[in-house]
Amino acid sequence: MKNKNIFILTVLFIGILSGCKKSTNDVTPAGKLEGTWKIQSAVIKDSDGTETQFWTLYVALFPCAANITYTFSNGNYTTTVPSGCVDGDGQSLALLSGTGGTYTLVDDVVSVDIDGQTLPGKISFSGNTATVVTVDPTDITASLTIVFVKV
Repeated sequence: MKNKNIFILTVLFIGILSGCKKSTNDVTPAGKLEGTWKIQSAVIKDSDGTETQFWTLYVALFPCAANITYTFSNGNYTTTVPSGCVDGDGQSLALLSGTGGTYTLVDDVVSVDIDGQTLPGKISFSGNTATVVTVDPTDITASLTIVFVKV
C-alpha cells in the first residue's frame, strides 16, 4: 500500500511539473530582442530640451522607410530595405546599417554596430515594443530615443 501511494504521488508530481509553463518574466533581454522589428518612432532631444519627432518627418519625406525591418538573432542583425528605398545619393534609408551588423546586449545596454561604429544605448521592453535611448551620433549633446515594434 505504501509503495502504491508513493507511486501515485510521484506520477502526480511529474504531471504537475510537466504542466507548468515558463513565465514570460523568465525571458532574457536577449530573448526579448530576438525577432523582426520596425521603427515606430524616433525622437531627437537637443541639449536645451527641444524635441523633434524625427521619424514622423523622415517617413513623410521617404514613405518606404516605414517598411524597413531589422531582424536580431544570436548577436547579428540583418536589415531588409524595400527595393528603391534610398536617398538622393543612392544611400539606404535604414537608420541602422543598411546591410546589417552585430550587436551585444548586456542587462539593459544594447550596443549596435552601425557600419563600423558601435553605438550603445539603454534598452527597455514593454509588450511588443523595445525603446532604445542613446546619443544622436551626429550631435553627442543630444539624445535619440527610438521605439521599435515587433512584427
